[in-house]
Amino acid sequence: MYFGDMFRSTVAIIAIFVVDSGLAQLSHGGQPWQWGSPLHEQPVHTVGLGPIEAPAPRRSGPAFRYGQQRSLPLDVLATGTWDMLPDGRERCRVVVRSDGAAMLSAQFDRFRPADGAQVFLHDADRRHFLGAFVAANAVGGELATAVLPGASMAIEYIRPAGATGDQLHLASITHAFLDLFDRSDGARDINPGYQSAPCHTNVICPAASGWQQQKRSSAMFLRPDGGGCTGTILNNTAQNGVPYFLTAKHCYQPNEGQWVFYFNYESPNCVGDTGQTMQTLSGSALAASNDGGDLLLLRLNDTPPAAYDVFYAGWDRSNTAPSSGSMIHHPLNDVKKINLFSLPGTSVVHSSGIPCWSVNWANGVAEGGSSGAGLFNSAKRVVGTAYDGEQTCATSTTAPSFFAKLSANWDGASSDRRLRDWLDPANTTTAINGYDPVGTPGPVLGLSVSIRAMLQGAFLQQTGNMRTSLRDQGLIPLQEPYTLLGYPHQGGGGETTTPAVLAVTGQQAIVDWVVVELRPASAPATVAYSRSALIRSDGMVVGTDGTSAVTFPTAAWGNYHIALRHRNHLGVMTARAQVLGGVLRSCNFMNGSVALHGAEAATVLLGGIQCLPAGDATWNGRLRYMGAGNDRDPILTRVGGSTPTATALGYFREDTDLNGVVRYTGSGNDRDIVLQNIGGSVPTVVRTHQLPE
Repeated sequence: MYFGDMFRSTVAIIAIFVVDSGLAQLSHGGQPWQWGSPLHEQPVHTVGLGPIEAPAPRRSGPAFRYGQQRSLPLDVLATGTWDMLPDGRERCRVVVRSDGAAMLSAQFDRFRPADGAQVFLHDADRRHFLGAFVAANAVGGELATAVLPGASMAIEYIRPAGATGDQLHLASITHAFLDLFDRSDGARDINPGYQSAPCHTNVICPAASGWQQQKRSSAMFLRPDGGGCTGTILNNTAQNGVPYFLTAKHCYQPNEGQWVFYFNYESPNCVGDTGQTMQTLSGSALAASNDGGDLLLLRLNDTPPAAYDVFYAGWDRSNTAPSSGSMIHHPLNDVKKINLFSLPGTSVVHSSGIPCWSVNWANGVAEGGSSGAGLFNSAKRVVGTAYDGEQTCATSTTAPSFFAKLSANWDGASSDRRLRDWLDPANTTTAINGYDPVGTPGPVLGLSVSIRAMLQGAFLQQTGNMRTSLRDQGLIPLQEPYTLLGYPHQGGGGETTTPAVLAVTGQQAIVDWVVVELRPASAPATVAYSRSALIRSDGMVVGTDGTSAVTFPTAAWGNYHIALRHRNHLGVMTARAQVLGGVLRSCNFMNGSVALHGAEAATVLLGGIQCLPAGDATWNGRLRYMGAGNDRDPILTRVGGSTPTATALGYFREDTDLNGVVRYTGSGNDRDIVLQNIGGSVPTVVRTHQLPE
């Protein structure tokens, strides 16, 4: 059974459904209006389709369908609900619905935004969005999108005031019967409900340390019918970064303009089966194919952007048997794996007549979805593509895999049936090393996070927002207070805001300064980067301008736990590391959408809202009501130490409810909240923040 045949018998996943359009699913920044804030706006026009009957549940067979494309012609600009935003821009919104759908995607047959306009799509729960898509996203005036969860999807179009000549016409939507994505923590990791064999090796593991450059050339692709394979970006003798993609002909269907290519889909840990799925390109053109050699060479419609850090693999057409090497692949649509072999490959003719290299593995197996993966020799050059020969963990070292020879596909009757015209037009090179567009690249720097949280001391259940007493009384300093408190910022510190930002009232009024930390996945007790930021009444954590996301200009892209701290509240942190870089990552600490380190112990639940626990007047990460270093005595000291009914007005850590007044006794005092948060009955209990130390 060919690898691809097995893959087609496995439940497949589609991430972007494209109709005659070969554009990259590259967003251009931004987010829907007031994303992350509670909105109470007028209803918008909804266009819907009734339910459709899902096929009988099946886990195998070529007739399996994850969903169905449904015609839904809609002139968005003529049908949608229009309004004007406070900054003068015009906004149009419409909701499309397909009853019973688990996921939806959209296909626009006329996509012509105005200059400076943005298009966003988001789910009904406002947890996931796509975009901004702009005029540059339109190839041939069309656009097809990735999937979003749920049975309804909002389309939001924002344009400069007075813009004309724009068009936004929906042709169809794809109704998915199943939600095949793991969204448990807000990430968009593929989790199809199964994983590849347990004896595989992730490409981040020590065994793969010598292949970290080559792994960047390997990518997974998915077809709109639900199938897909692995392939390799190849170098050419001009070494000019033309994105030639080598894979297997038995993976081919004549819709290559609709294929989606996933780069760097790999686990950040040696043990793990999830990874980022945001670095995608869609669409390709056929360069060469040959059934007799299982050859398929594509040219991607778009060059992978620098942020994808793609390596163009070298190749060897000498027909020299590889003495050792590797295969880098995506078995069963799983994160990227590596198989190694240390015994020389053997030249054979497969029973189908295709010239192949036969290889026995030292680790790992080949499974469905491995088809088309490159076979690298000891010089780390591609010499073949995965064709046939599967193993189980029990037969991993005894059952061979077969790779269609690159050398056998070098020559052919015409340019569309051979490799040489594309990889070496002069036909003078036998072997070539890989090409790195940026030489030896360093980490890509600069990332942003969008955070929402509530501070218990300031939270008002009756409004769902936080009090802004410190701002109202002019007590919030223009410069962050944490450096003076002895906090050791990493890559930040000294941030300042302006009187104009602190003059804003309403839900966007500033409550106080906070600290945002990024902690590496491999060392969650270590703060790699930190920035002081502002938290608003609506819970949004923003930059010093009061509106933008929190930016870390010197942070390297990677996998981080996101932590939030305040000067008299216990801090919180995500339980799982988040993929940061390239795309704005949202993190809501309020509603349970993000798993927290320490789970329920990390927050206080008020009216269904998770809040950072108040009362840490000593800012040492612990709440104590009695004993050495308790948080009660500093409150008494602040009001004078001798008259417990006295008060102190100002910007003080002992002001645990953030109302600008420190009280030790009486109504609304700052002492009782400490006792309440340690349990309320045993005053010697100590409550600790759920941040690794």
